[in-house]
Amino acid sequence: MTEIQAGLTVATVLVVPYIVQAIKTKAMTGNVARWTAIAVSALCGALTAMASGMPTDPGAWVTSIFACVGGVQVAYAAFKSVGITDKWLDALLALGDIKAD
Repeated sequence: MTEIQAGLTVATVLVVPYIVQAIKTKAMTGNVARWTAIAVSALCGALTAMASGMPTDPGAWVTSIFACVGGVQVAYAAFKSVGITDKWLDALLALGDIKAD
């Protein structure tokens, strides 16, 4: 894995949980959101594998894809356990909503 691929993997791991949480709060259930996160992170893993050119070794594909999928799942679990996805992101998403008292 090159430096570019490692950087893209870290970026994917940190960004995808926020995107999925933002979509989930408005349009989908938790189970659908989980599979969406897995699909998006697998796609990002495939794109990360191709960042330095098309890999010829199947191990490079598997490493990149599973690094992104596993990293996103671990990051989401960690973010959720400390309240980042539930409290912080929900508060940011509610900034545009004006509640009538």
